[in-house]
Amino acid sequence: MEIGELLKQFLIDLQALFRTRTKNLNLTLPQIMLISSIPTDGIDMTSLSQRIGVDNSTLTRLIGVLAKNRFVQKNNNPLDGRSTLVSLTESGEELQLTIETEIDRFGSELFHQIPIEDQEEMKEILSSFHWIVSKYRLNQ
Repeated sequence: MEIGELLKQFLIDLQALFRTRTKNLNLTLPQIMLISSIPTDGIDMTSLSQRIGVDNSTLTRLIGVLAKNRFVQKNNNPLDGRSTLVSLTESGEELQLTIETEIDRFGSELFHQIPIEDQEEMKEILSSFHWIVSKYRLNQ
C-alpha cells in the first residue's frame, strides 16, 4: 500500500472509530473537533478557522450551532472591533473535558494494542510525524 493510500485509510478508520466512541455526545465530528480546539481563554474566529483548517463561512455555521446549544459564546473583540472572539461557556468547558477524557481513553486503548516493546518507538514515530505534518501545514 502506498503512503497516500495508507494515510487516507488511517484517517477514515480513525474518524469512524472516533465517531462511534463519541456518538453519545450528539455532535458531529467537526463540532467535536471545534470544541476541542477552543482554548479556555478564547480565540478570535480567524485564528480558529486557520487552526482547524476550515473557511470562515464553515466556521460561522459550526459556531452558530454550538452557540445555539450554549457550548460557546461570541463577543466582539475589545481590542479590535472588526473581529469576534469565541469562548467556551461553562457547559462548553465540561463538554471539552468530556471529549478530552474520551480521546485519552480511546488513545490509550489503541496504544495498548501495540506490543509493549514497540510502544516507545511508536510514540517517537507519531511525535515526529506530527511535527512534520505541522511544519508542512505552516508552509502551505
